[in-house]
Amino acid sequence: MTDLERIDALLDMVDPARMPNESRGPELTVLGLAVAKAKGGYEPTNAGWVMIGNRGRAFQPRK
Repeated sequence: MTDLERIDALLDMVDPARMPNESRGPELTVLGLAVAKAKGGYEPTNAGWVMIGNRGRAFQPRK
């Protein structure tokens, strides 16, 4: 999985307009970029949020 694929999978998790791809969750978990939620699915870890954001800046979702 390349960095672009990782970012794409993380964005699938956090953007409600995108369809999440559950098959990538375990791969991101092994890499430390996501963690399994108690009710199913995955969410990004701090490392995952940093990867999504601009380098050196925290991710800022648009509201």
